[in-house]
Amino acid sequence: MKFKNLSVRRKILLTNFMMIVIPVFIVLLVMAVILAGILTGGGPGVMIAAAEKWAGETTNYQLQLMIDSISEQLVEEEDAFRENSSMRELCRKLEQTGIHIAIADDTGVRYLSEGTSYEALERQADELGASSAPSFVRTQDGFACRAVTKTAAGAYSITAAAPGFAYPQGEYYAYDSIKAHLKVILVVVSAAAVVIILLTGVFLSRKLSRSILDPVEKLGKATEALCKGDLDQPVGYGSEDELGQVCKGFDEMRIRLRESRRREERYRQQRKQLIAGISHDLSTPITSIQGYVSGILDGIADTPEKRERYLHTIYDRACDMNRMVDGLFLLTKLDLDREPFHMERTDLAQYFKEKYPGWKEKIPDMELEVHMDGSRGVFVQIDRFQFERVVANLIDNSSKYRRGAHGKVNIYLVRNAGAAEITFRDDGIGIAENEEEKIFESFYRADPARNTEKGSGLGLAIARQIVEHMGGKIWAQAVQSGGLIIRIRLPEAGGEQ
Repeated sequence: MKFKNLSVRRKILLTNFMMIVIPVFIVLLVMAVILAGILTGGGPGVMIAAAEKWAGETTNYQLQLMIDSISEQLVEEEDAFRENSSMRELCRKLEQTGIHIAIADDTGVRYLSEGTSYEALERQADELGASSAPSFVRTQDGFACRAVTKTAAGAYSITAAAPGFAYPQGEYYAYDSIKAHLKVILVVVSAAAVVIILLTGVFLSRKLSRSILDPVEKLGKATEALCKGDLDQPVGYGSEDELGQVCKGFDEMRIRLRESRRREERYRQQRKQLIAGISHDLSTPITSIQGYVSGILDGIADTPEKRERYLHTIYDRACDMNRMVDGLFLLTKLDLDREPFHMERTDLAQYFKEKYPGWKEKIPDMELEVHMDGSRGVFVQIDRFQFERVVANLIDNSSKYRRGAHGKVNIYLVRNAGAAEITFRDDGIGIAENEEEKIFESFYRADPARNTEKGSGLGLAIARQIVEHMGGKIWAQAVQSGGLIIRIRLPEAGGEQ
């Protein structure tokens, strides 16, 4: 996972951890390199002599280890001075290297190497510089060591000496100058540690601050653009951390605001078109009514038959206006979600069979056929009354926009991908391809003349609102050979009754 995708908490913890680990690792590496350089400068014998025998010689490490082991055996063994004890075995191994050893307590000398005396060992240790305990001395003149071990039985003094004891090649150089080198190492490592800690802190702090401040800066610019009304400028920060989630949420809010503004602008245009459509469509019947009323008042309708015809025309125009007002009222309630919907699980196949006679009766001059996919039911959740309005509007449109005196409407019901798909297809005058979406707008008519004989222009707008309120989708498809296809897709309720 990338650093920028980590949570802010993990970034801080990781940064603090790395500010400790990285300097320590680098300092240790620097110390190892310096020590290797020093040891290499003293010859290969120095490195080998520090831990193991080389060319039959004994290192200081091995000598110290033997002395320490003898002290441990004095403490651990109940009778360390008996024959074949581990302590005596260690003393013999030490003597094999050419070193004499003596062990004494308050009662006297308890162990002494052959070929020497206790007084001689004491004198040799003093001469070689091991005058007090504890001490460990090894120079080109020889080796001497003094140690005191306290046990439950009492205290034991250990004295070991070997004048002229061979010193491994190069080791004298290392021990003679190691203090000076250690001072150099201490200074170099301390300076390196300070520099490394500073550089690591600066690097990780900058990386951490960038991972926090960059999205904040981008969010600030996007907020400033939003305040100026620019809803098209994204934040541009694609991380998965908390700040990334905030930026993502801001972008989602910006997109919603932009869509809201576009919808508002679209609604504003639709309101203007609605007012213009209402003005146009109401002015025509009102003008017609005024003309016929004027004809009656002026005596133009001078016979009972003519007056009756004039009055019927006035009545028809008033009915047209009433239907238009009812349609506008229904469309307004649908827009405001104030039209009640009583949803119920319905088998569309059975519903079409029940409603078919009534639909056929409304269009006696047209052929109406219903085609259903098999005999199985297609169940959906609909408001049966509102869905009847949708079907009635579509059939009425097909009747109004037929080519001649007769026409044909086919209704297809199929089950498709978990949904019920209903297709209305007629052979009327049809629409152009660029009008497939416009015909669902209020007061829009494919007929340029916009005469009221063709309807109010609200039917498809109402149909879309009803279908969408029931969770479905409705759209149109132009047919080049003529006619129009309207498709409705409703989610299937599932199950059968």
